[in-house]
Amino acid sequence: MKQRSFLSMFIIMILLFFGTATTSLAHSINMNYSDLTIEGNEILYDLFIEQRDLFPQFGTDLDNQVNDELAAQKIESYLQKGLRIDVDSKPLKMELDSMNMAQKGAARGVEFQLKFIADEEIEQFNLHYDLVFDDAPAHTSVLMVHAGEYFQQDMIDSTNRDILINLPQDHPQDLPEPKIGAVLWKYFKLGIEHILTGYDHLLFLLSLVLIASRFKDALKIVTAFTIAHSITLFLVATDRIQVSSHWVESLIALTICYVAVENMFVQKAKWRWLLTALFGLIHGMGFAGALAETGLPKSNLIGSLLTFNLGVEAGQLMVLCLLLPFLLWLRRFPWYRKMMISTSCLIFVLAFYWLIQRL
Repeated sequence: MKQRSFLSMFIIMILLFFGTATTSLAHSINMNYSDLTIEGNEILYDLFIEQRDLFPQFGTDLDNQVNDELAAQKIESYLQKGLRIDVDSKPLKMELDSMNMAQKGAARGVEFQLKFIADEEIEQFNLHYDLVFDDAPAHTSVLMVHAGEYFQQDMIDSTNRDILINLPQDHPQDLPEPKIGAVLWKYFKLGIEHILTGYDHLLFLLSLVLIASRFKDALKIVTAFTIAHSITLFLVATDRIQVSSHWVESLIALTICYVAVENMFVQKAKWRWLLTALFGLIHGMGFAGALAETGLPKSNLIGSLLTFNLGVEAGQLMVLCLLLPFLLWLRRFPWYRKMMISTSCLIFVLAFYWLIQRL
């Protein structure tokens, strides 16, 4: 009896954790980006930071602060301290042209239009980015640099805050190629991050493996999901198909509802991998548009998508290796079936709440 009480409390705590996740956090990836366009002696900087990374610093009423003159000055001062561009070891003056709340994919945040002006045509500069890391150590920002036909990409994170940019002059072919390996590694880590911070994705994974009686069955389910996930990710990220993020996010919640209901009536997972593959197509659409907006490298699009999906698979296996042994141990008890039905009911209620929110 004590064991069942403990397990019930444990399950409720997990579901409450998922339930406190906002819709913007569920099934999302990091959408922060730094898009720089160099024109002669000017650098036009389009900066987007998700509101979840700004909350610790500015609170939850960002909408009001952005439109309030005094509060906006505080935000601008924060940018001045944490963001700097140096040319010839001299910092350029920052000008804030605009600051607005914006929606990027499933993520909401603040978009800043900045301008830096140098005395002469810019050939080389150093970007120093030290924003929100104190409050959000896992914060990353996709860096995209445009200068005419030249394009360079990198990832800014807590270990890579100072980046030197060399721009092409008369012979752009003489410039060293961007470090593709480093970028691909960043996308691999981004795939892992997507799994570990996508609360509805984790809840969907839990729902899928609740009826799995063998590790082999669970591995087949997760692999089928990843393959299907990869297909729609590629199709949407490369603009082969167009989808409405509003309806896709609603369908994702609906897939969780369906699996939760099925768990109440199905006792074996032999054919669940087929259902998982179908639902994986929907989940793949859920973040593909957001991933495309971060600026997938044009020179290695396939490699970036592949390493991102490898990261997704690695993250799923990490969760599975922690979760499945515990579930298989619980299956030895005669009350496991009742506990699974109760858990599925709670999952259904939470997923249905997400569905109503998104509709």
